Amino acid sequence: MNRIFKVLWNAATGTFIVTSETAKSRGKKSGRRKLAVSALISLSGIMISADALANAGNDTGSGVTVSGTTGTGWIAIGTDATANTYTNVDGASAAMGYHASAMGKWSTAIGSYSQSTGDSSLALGVKSTSAGDRAIAMGASSSASGSYSMAMGVYADSSGAKSVALGYKSVASGATSSALGYQATASGDDSAAFGNGAQAIGTNSVALGAGSTALEDNSVAVGNSTTQRQITYVAKGDINANSTDAVTGAQIYSLSQSVADRLGGGASVNSDGTVNAPLYKVGTGIYNNVGSALSALNTSITNTEASVAGLAEDALLWDGNTSAFSANHSGSDSKITNLAAGTLAADSTDAVNGSQLFDTNEKVDQNTADITTNTDSINQNTTDIAANTASINQNTTDIATNTTNINSLSNSVTTLTDDALLWDGSASAFSANHSGSDSKITNLAAGTLAADSTDAVNGSQLFATNENVSQNTTDIAANTDSINQNTTDIAANTTSINQNTTDITTNTASINQNTTDIA
Repeated sequence: MNRIFKVLWNAATGTFIVTSETAKSRGKKSGRRKLAVSALISLSGIMISADALANAGNDTGSGVTVSGTTGTGWIAIGTDATANTYTNVDGASAAMGYHASAMGKWSTAIGSYSQSTGDSSLALGVKSTSAGDRAIAMGASSSASGSYSMAMGVYADSSGAKSVALGYKSVASGATSSALGYQATASGDDSAAFGNGAQAIGTNSVALGAGSTALEDNSVAVGNSTTQRQITYVAKGDINANSTDAVTGAQIYSLSQSVADRLGGGASVNSDGTVNAPLYKVGTGIYNNVGSALSALNTSITNTEASVAGLAEDALLWDGNTSAFSANHSGSDSKITNLAAGTLAADSTDAVNGSQLFDTNEKVDQNTADITTNTDSINQNTTDIAANTASINQNTTDIATNTTNINSLSNSVTTLTDDALLWDGSASAFSANHSGSDSKITNLAAGTLAADSTDAVNGSQLFATNENVSQNTTDIAANTDSINQNTTDIAANTTSINQNTTDITTNTASINQNTTDIA
């Protein structure tokens, strides 16, 4: 075997050629280095003579036949570099570098200790490894063990099928996963981790940004348990039953405002979107939520219903049969107490209380006493009145007329017993007005008749009083007329008596004179 000192690029043929140490390449030294590196990276353009072995000093390369006939087109350059010797139709491999190994079909290993064991795989960089078919490992100690995977960067590792690991110590172990960034990890299938230390653990998860961790399946993380991030400038998402859009803070705030508006009770929205609790006043209680307020309202309604039922039992109710308010309670007549004094006037419809009727009765009693006194005076003058019987008979006719008028007045007084039981704020009293008309109070027990009584009195009590008043009025009127007539008659009689006395005196004088004359 010839000793070979140089492998040079032949610009004319576009291939590497093996030459002696005295041969020179075209161009400057720096230019040759750049050209050689470019050619190594673009291996698809390398054309090297079949069965080439590179020896420089002690460096040796070898071809290894796994099975079958030794093929051509393999390349092994560097100390202990190894390239599988497939036939051309099966695929040739290339190994370049110290202990480089290209054992996969059509595989390429470039760099010290680089290994390309997967078919059509590429390992570029010291200790780089491409074990997966058609996998690419680029960078020192990078590893692409997943088929169709790519690991780019120092210690980058793409073990998942069709995965991509880009960056120092990046790891893409999930199938079709992607890890981009320093120590980024995508272990879930179809996951993606972007950023320094980002981790996409769940299936179909996405971790965005340094330190972000997506643990759950089908999740997106923009931070972790200790570090969170805002997502800004997000367009408004659709809000409907089938929407899967992300919504913005403005949409959440608007929703909170809508809830606050509908809650009422002073509910409002804080700057962070939370809703300030409303204040509902039900009865004497204050509540901060709808449930408690409704519960309190229900209790209040129940209590009100009980109060109304009790009021209906104890209140003065309208009796449609008699067209009047009835004081009947538990089947018996009852009193109305604490009744303010009603107005006493010709047009009054107020109910009167016991003290008012007591005062009237007191006056009736006084009139009775006065009548007794007058009766004594009348009896004293009976003898004188007898002479004036004719005049008295005439007066009797006049008295009958006056009695009719008094009875009419009594009817007006009866009208005063009409009462109103509903409170009239303008009058500060209860009103018995019903359906726009005045009404009666029936079944009213007799009220107490005393100076301090505030009981309402009934018609029978007032009727008895009216009877007494009418009788007294009649008697007083009769007595007054009789007394007046007697006084007139007595005056007339006195005049006559005086005249008669004068006449008698005159006659006596005349008789005396006549007696004298006769004598």
